[in-house]
Amino acid sequence: MDLIFYFGDERERQLPQFLERLGYAVKGLGASSPVLEAIQGQNADLIVIDGRINSELVDLCTFFRAQESTREVPIVCIAPEHQRTLDVFESFERVEVVPSPLSVGTLASRIATQLRLRKAAGLSNERSSLAEINAALRDHNTRFQKDLEEARSIQQGLLPKQLPSDPRFQIAVSYQPLEQVGGDWYFVDFPNHKHLRLHIADVSGHGLPAAFIGSMAKLAMVAAERERPDELLSVMNKYLAPQLPSGRFMTMGTCLYDPATGRVQWARAGHGPALILSRASNEVTQLLGNGFPLGFVTEASYELIEHTLEPGDSLLLYTDGVTEAQNRDMQQFGVERLSAALSAAPSKGGSGEVLRSIVDAFTTFLEGRLLKDDVTLMLLRREE
Repeated sequence: MDLIFYFGDERERQLPQFLERLGYAVKGLGASSPVLEAIQGQNADLIVIDGRINSELVDLCTFFRAQESTREVPIVCIAPEHQRTLDVFESFERVEVVPSPLSVGTLASRIATQLRLRKAAGLSNERSSLAEINAALRDHNTRFQKDLEEARSIQQGLLPKQLPSDPRFQIAVSYQPLEQVGGDWYFVDFPNHKHLRLHIADVSGHGLPAAFIGSMAKLAMVAAERERPDELLSVMNKYLAPQLPSGRFMTMGTCLYDPATGRVQWARAGHGPALILSRASNEVTQLLGNGFPLGFVTEASYELIEHTLEPGDSLLLYTDGVTEAQNRDMQQFGVERLSAALSAAPSKGGSGEVLRSIVDAFTTFLEGRLLKDDVTLMLLRREE
């Protein structure tokens, strides 16, 4: 967002408000403001001097051209009739005079033109001032942050707005993206309250590219129109493989659950095995299955694994941000520690308490070490 210094009457807000509606950030300064003190520590992109109120146009232009921070900043002067023809303005570079009575359309056009010229000069001139360079960097950072927020909003829209609820099962999810937008992705739905579908995925890399590929994967999943996990992955791979850039891929695990019988159908595309906790034995079993990550080859097949959850049993899905995380001794958390944390979780209470216990064990293991990857866990428990 471009920053404009407006010099006029501090009681005059109509023009600054007009500039703000155009998308500019405006710092209004009245005649009583100490000019040097007001501009210190700020890098303006443009200065507007309202000569209808502040008649010292020439003195102010001379002052700004003498300051290092504003020497190259364009100035737009709104000049009353008796001042706009003064030859002295021709001695200043990057000073634009807009005659009064004022046309707001003309003023907006002159401001936009001066800002475009300034940005072009700032990007191409190796001798640009520090203020010009800082302004260009600020513009790039503002645009990047805006793009990042939009990408985050899009990615959040791809996640389920709420988890399905049914007396026959409980679901809990822990989702911790490393950055504002992440490469991990999950989805849960319960169409027609018949079969519960759970999906968890991990795109290679982080940030905007990974989030974009995650969005592509959601679209591919919907377009595949397959319910059985192995068939779903196979069709998704056909859609994604020709589109992903070289070196990009996505691991994914997908599960189809029948709450009436407890039957689990599972398939994975290069993803970590699902974990099953048996309440009767308190033992953890791994659901494996073969299959390349999505995007490696155009034609790929995936193995279907089946299992039946008994009442009280739990199914845990996760991304490798959990198992590959390291503590200060450079030891990985790993599938075995994750299995032990699942087994040690309280048997009483809801799925959310079980998942919090696992996350607490994971956090304790890290010993304060920062994460280097997105972390996602999803727990399904069959009720009585």
